[in-house]
Amino acid sequence: MDLLPLIGDVDEFKEIMGIINKEMDLVSLSDENLRRVFMIFEIAGGVVNGRTKQVTEADAEQLWCSSVDGVVAVAKQVIDYACEMNFQDLDGPLKQAVVEILRSACNIVSKQRVFDSSLQGLLEELQVEVGSTMRERLVGGKLENLTKEQDTLPLSWPRNGRISLEWIQLLISTFKWSSWKDPKEFRNVMPVTVVKKLISAASKIMREERNCVKLRVREDSEVIVVGDILGQFHDLVALFEENAGFPSDHRYFVFNGNYVDKGSWGLEVLLVLLAWKVLMPHRVYLLRGNHETKNCTLAYGFWAELCTKFGKKDCKLVFDKCLECFRTLPLATIIAQGVYTTHGGLFRRTCSASTQCSTGEKRQKLDTLSLGSLREFAKVNRFLEDVPENDLLSDVLWSDPSSEAGLRENTKKFGLLWGPDCTEEFLKENHLKLIIRSHEGPDARTGADDARNMLNGYSKDHDTVSGELYTLFTAPNYPQVDGFDNVGAYAVLKPPLFDSPLFLQLKAAEKPEVWNFDVFYFLFFPPSEGINMDDNGIQRRT
Repeated sequence: MDLLPLIGDVDEFKEIMGIINKEMDLVSLSDENLRRVFMIFEIAGGVVNGRTKQVTEADAEQLWCSSVDGVVAVAKQVIDYACEMNFQDLDGPLKQAVVEILRSACNIVSKQRVFDSSLQGLLEELQVEVGSTMRERLVGGKLENLTKEQDTLPLSWPRNGRISLEWIQLLISTFKWSSWKDPKEFRNVMPVTVVKKLISAASKIMREERNCVKLRVREDSEVIVVGDILGQFHDLVALFEENAGFPSDHRYFVFNGNYVDKGSWGLEVLLVLLAWKVLMPHRVYLLRGNHETKNCTLAYGFWAELCTKFGKKDCKLVFDKCLECFRTLPLATIIAQGVYTTHGGLFRRTCSASTQCSTGEKRQKLDTLSLGSLREFAKVNRFLEDVPENDLLSDVLWSDPSSEAGLRENTKKFGLLWGPDCTEEFLKENHLKLIIRSHEGPDARTGADDARNMLNGYSKDHDTVSGELYTLFTAPNYPQVDGFDNVGAYAVLKPPLFDSPLFLQLKAAEKPEVWNFDVFYFLFFPPSEGINMDDNGIQRRT
């Protein structure tokens, strides 16, 4: 029987043979799947070489039925096995391989359907399936090396509404893939509906947390403290996969804020961390940084990033949803009763409008600066899009340590500068041994001495009788454009007291070409003025 009229262009089958010959990672296939690939290769070879009489209707039907049923069954087994796996015990490359196998399995199961039993129907479906998704299912190698024709399925919200470890792994894998594409392709793999549901789920959890979250850590656990990430998604993934490991029952994570802006993948960073928060709300803690505010995200790239990734239709909706999330982020943690972490630093005593004064205190700002208490800190209203000047909330997000004694206004307009004497007072008053804050990277410490220049990812800023103060910055080679060639760092706190930090460093991960999302452009042309955009993203004014 002549099959060519039913198949159409022979070039499709040449492409199949080329994929199998040159691009498939056959070593990773099982014997069963390998035999199936050889069968597909023989059919394609027969068509290309005019040996169509060797392919009978019975051959094609038998091949198709066994392939569909067998591959779907194997895919379901893979998913079942993955649900029982402990991903924490796998090294980085092996973990990535498992994620890719799981992605392929989920794709195969989701595309199972009843096919026409006729030969023409079988061949048409075979041609469509192989032509559109063969590479996605079978090609080995790194995601960034896939061809431009490669496509991936859009993520969907879990049917039961519950995020799983496997869903997060797929989220990370999808973001890796999309990061090597044009940013406008992001909307094709991450629907707005999924973004909204994820942000809402995490915001609901964080809204119930206190301004200062107290962590009671298990004695058989460790705590990882992470500084600024600032849109460097690939470095965050490297932190998880190659350095600190993933969150688990025995591994807590505290993130000190500044997830977005400056870098090209702020949304990816934010969504991955929110997913972990939803999955493990009592193991992952996300604090607010000064960049998790409306003014900063308009000025330093996050708004422009969203406009590019979602276009005119949806960027404002996603932006508002992110601002809603930022308002819910807690401001500090106390770990094991001895370690205080926050984004900026110490704060003033105040009775401003954003604070509920205790009985007997007047509702007015104090004329002189004095160090605030955790009791007053607990009452501040953090649920604001932006922070007022000269206020406790702005201090928490913007303050910096100084080598000079005393407490004074910061030259940055927001926050304070505080000296070692203030650190000692705060530690002693609250029975603490250690403060880990973030906020300052190598750009902020330009000209500082070697001990404080942040090129190593951390610095000891104060060493007092009661304890120590460190600044921690996790984004390596920051900023993305004209970086300082710095390494990033994270802190590991171990039992029994968790107050002796071990600082570990990480180098910059391999990443695609950086997209500069018009830094500062939106400081002068905010969205309220009606940026001229089409559905593909931002159009500059001329």
